[in-house]
Amino acid sequence: MARPTTDIPRPAAPGAGDRLLASLREFTSALDEWPGALWQLDEAGLAQVVGGMLRVSSRAENVAALATADALSRGTVANSTATGAPAWVARQAAGVDPTVVRRVGAVGVECADPRNQVVVDALADGSAGVPVAAAALRQLPLILPQLPTADRDDLLGRYLSLSDYGAKTLRELTTRILGEYAPQRLVRDEERQQECESVYWADLPSGLTRFVAELSGGHAAVVKHALRALSAPTPAPQPSPASTNDPDSDSGTGPLLETGAGTPERDPRTPAKRRADALVRLVDTAAGVLDGTTPRPVGEFGGTAKILVTMDYATLYEGLRNAGRLHQDSQLGSHDSQSGPTYLPGIGRTTDGDYLDAGTLRRLACDADLIPAVLGTDSESLDAGRARRLFTGGLRTAIIHRDQHCTFPGCDRPPDWCDAHHVTPWWAGGETTLQNAALLCARHHTIVHRDLLTAKVTTTGVIWDLTPGLMPSRPGRRPAA
Repeated sequence: MARPTTDIPRPAAPGAGDRLLASLREFTSALDEWPGALWQLDEAGLAQVVGGMLRVSSRAENVAALATADALSRGTVANSTATGAPAWVARQAAGVDPTVVRRVGAVGVECADPRNQVVVDALADGSAGVPVAAAALRQLPLILPQLPTADRDDLLGRYLSLSDYGAKTLRELTTRILGEYAPQRLVRDEERQQECESVYWADLPSGLTRFVAELSGGHAAVVKHALRALSAPTPAPQPSPASTNDPDSDSGTGPLLETGAGTPERDPRTPAKRRADALVRLVDTAAGVLDGTTPRPVGEFGGTAKILVTMDYATLYEGLRNAGRLHQDSQLGSHDSQSGPTYLPGIGRTTDGDYLDAGTLRRLACDADLIPAVLGTDSESLDAGRARRLFTGGLRTAIIHRDQHCTFPGCDRPPDWCDAHHVTPWWAGGETTLQNAALLCARHHTIVHRDLLTAKVTTTGVIWDLTPGLMPSRPGRRPAA
């Protein structure tokens, strides 16, 4: 029989179980009163409610999974009429999201297995949540056969240590580990996926047509990036003197503030509608190029659909040279071949966060308009000095590579939805350089100018100071002390 999960290093004091159970009943009952009492709270109180309730929800899932494991160990589930742990959990939690029920039941089953004590400990001390534990337990069987000498607990601990980053990061870690230790496995997976690709459509009674595409990871990355790049919200600006005279605008039209004249009208399209419009735009343009009625797109349209990937230097350079993409006199070849890799060998990361195998990325480099961006290369100047006011070309590429998304705290808008912002305004002497640049989505670009915020730019990212008034508001004005 598995060890009960109550047998942990620091068990609660005698009588704590009954006391906590009474508190749980009281708290559950009090939840029904909360909706009617929210209006009595100030803004700080509302923020406390949101944060507290979400923390309680996450911690409660952990306790529920551990309780399910105890129920399995004691035979409670086996002695019931339920078909298994998920069904038993569902009976205790009528009205709860079925996805949560299944997740708690599945993790509870795994926690009842003595081999997974490291998961039990992580859930008990709160260092990992149930969603991440579920993802870790799913990923482990994929990795262990490739690492026969690896310690199972150490590998589980490695996954669980990424709890703050979510289940998606755990799946990416699996890809990165396979890229290092079993790259051919990733190549085979990609080839197998391509053999199974399909696109079909069906006419709906409403008159619409539904398209369904099942693509390999590599092909999906290309399509997703193009759709994301062309589906950014496009609010319609209302012209005003303030919006046309601001000299620090990176677009030439001036930042649009959120209040007063010049406020942009919100893009009324839903995200799904914007993606549909982007798809039609791509197809229309491609059809025109194929028919010879439209020239090959250049400028903004042609540039936004490029994919930027980062790999370790040796993996990318050798593959491209062997494919004939690089010449012997290429400046990329002058890079020090002893430089340490930035990402695990055999794997690369796109700006959209997709990890792809080296073979797929080399194919994209030969067959598509992909930019091989290698850390440390000096193949293009990243300093436009005072000669240019806008961040373009290789400089913008370098900014995207460093920042990955909007740099404002808590925002993850993709780079193609962002402006390159001068941290020190151009009119105030700020140069158009990598060290004076930060990606900001439209909303946070507006907020930065509205609140006159500034930031510190490092070689690895941007750190914002949210103290209002530190950026000069107009030429000749000093920032607030």
